[in-house]
Amino acid sequence: MYDLIIIGAGPAGLAAALDADYLRLRTLVLEARKAGGALSQMYPWKKVDSFLGLPGMKGQQVSDRIVEHVRSAGIEIKEGEEVREIHAGNPFRVVTKDATYESAAVILATGVRGVPRKLGVPGEDLPGVIHFLPDPGKFKGRKVLVVGGGDSAADSALGLDAAGANVWLAHRRDDMRAQDESKEELRKSKVKILWNTEVESVFGHGKAEGARVFSNKTGEKTELRCDTVLICIGSESTKDHLERLGIRMERALVKVDEDGMTSVPGIFAAGDIVSRIKRIPQALATGERAAYSAYKYIKKPYWK
Repeated sequence: MYDLIIIGAGPAGLAAALDADYLRLRTLVLEARKAGGALSQMYPWKKVDSFLGLPGMKGQQVSDRIVEHVRSAGIEIKEGEEVREIHAGNPFRVVTKDATYESAAVILATGVRGVPRKLGVPGEDLPGVIHFLPDPGKFKGRKVLVVGGGDSAADSALGLDAAGANVWLAHRRDDMRAQDESKEELRKSKVKILWNTEVESVFGHGKAEGARVFSNKTGEKTELRCDTVLICIGSESTKDHLERLGIRMERALVKVDEDGMTSVPGIFAAGDIVSRIKRIPQALATGERAAYSAYKYIKKPYWK
């Protein structure tokens, strides 16, 4: 039995855990993968430029530092423990693949990674079609087609280019949603940008050997020979268990009040699942808000 269970060990969840510990709440953090969130799981190679006081550090370095900070406080983090179900009540019951835990309150800090969104084209399931880029260095000298127009696509294309890969970036529109800084870096890079371009299919014998693309402006078709196709078009949130609980969603985000509480009393949310600004400082702020609000909820009516 815990005072508080936090689901997700990214920046938001870890910030919440540290504040909860400061407030003397017995806290458990559950992480389906590796503690550190997207910093360690998706962008260990990327330079972190939005975290005050840590200039020039890469995602894995920042991840290691914040995880060590939380662990040094004696806070319990269980990695590789995916939450399967949450049962509302007094107490809440949180069921993982390994055990069942109980708590007076819950904070959801699971991020929005979910299941990678697919293009829905033939050949997409061939080996060599990937959705994450853990180490650009492994692609040195190889030909890679990156598909997408957001920050993930831009960052991945730039990381691959810096690592010495030959990179195409295909985007279905004539401008990207990525940050202006990334777009400027792309203009200076060797990345070949294919505007108004969509993937028709991925081809290969036993593995991806290329992709057939077409211009949605002219209809012209092109066959690109490449070793890898990296699809960066977002993810589909695994939100079924949240909806079963009665948690309200709004445009794929969890809807919370000014205290960070969801539509289910006692369940709070923080990080990328509540914010359209996907930046570390925003995640930290929402994590701290959720922790203090959970404390007030647990201690009511004795604390106001």
